[in-house]
Amino acid sequence: MAVAKQVLRDLVERNDNRDAASGVGAQLLSRRGSGGCPDLVLPNLVARLEPETGILWAEMQHGERACFTPELMRDGRAFQQHLKRLYAGFEAHEMPFRYLAWTSRAKGVWSLGGDLATFTRLIRTRNREGLRRYAHASIDVLYDNYRSLDLPILTVAVIEGDAVGGGFEAMVTNDIVIAERGTKFGLPEILFNLFPGMGAYSFLRRRVGEIEARRLIEDGRTRSAEELHALGLVDRLVERGEARAALRAYAEERAARFRTELVLKKMRHRVEPVTRSELVDVVELWVELALELSEADLRRMDALARHQERRAARAA
Repeated sequence: MAVAKQVLRDLVERNDNRDAASGVGAQLLSRRGSGGCPDLVLPNLVARLEPETGILWAEMQHGERACFTPELMRDGRAFQQHLKRLYAGFEAHEMPFRYLAWTSRAKGVWSLGGDLATFTRLIRTRNREGLRRYAHASIDVLYDNYRSLDLPILTVAVIEGDAVGGGFEAMVTNDIVIAERGTKFGLPEILFNLFPGMGAYSFLRRRVGEIEARRLIEDGRTRSAEELHALGLVDRLVERGEARAALRAYAEERAARFRTELVLKKMRHRVEPVTRSELVDVVELWVELALELSEADLRRMDALARHQERRAARAA
């Protein structure tokens, strides 16, 4: 049934980036029993509960550009706040799902990263606050995903297409990564004299160490799913078309040790925590460097922005 405007405002009222949250449209289709998670349809994100497996599938829709547009981030944040509002304080056994799985509707693309067309427009007009607003909105979504929304669940990146730039950053905030053979990964920001500023170094250093984290960020190379699996950044490497089935199999195999995995996650976060303040400090460095880019750098970014648009058109 259609959500009234006031109800919709309630979904996003705690969004730290309130400007980005304006104008969201949504439709709640059904509730699956007492305390069950409703399927959720937003313009750029569709969530569907699969109760028999305990998986909540969250599918990015990728309209004009196969990247994290402000509209997609707005819907992602509204979805996160919606789940937090429904399940704050729940114990694991009370939750209607165990896994929050991020997927993409676009064929061959999981996410090509930050919205480069927005970046170049904001940089050319010297719109520091607009750039900061986008960057902080990204941090809000990625940090909450890293923390599993403070709910007793695990997050999963189900990679059926390329994950580049901010897409790579978003991927490594998840507890589990399942990737299909043939998918590609990279952090190309160094090619236009920038760096991935929304958490790449913070998350990668804790997972693969300082030397490998710097190599991934500073060489600008594209890497295969096989290479990331060897580094430990992909947990399960599967054949084309098998990623979703692989997650269902994983959930079944690990059912008896799910609570142990939740505790192990808490242990990792206690020993080597990523804090929101760390992410904010780094993203402020990113904003300052972005505003110093030359026109030649911006033209390189323009070329990648056109690639984002072409990939979205190909997937439509």
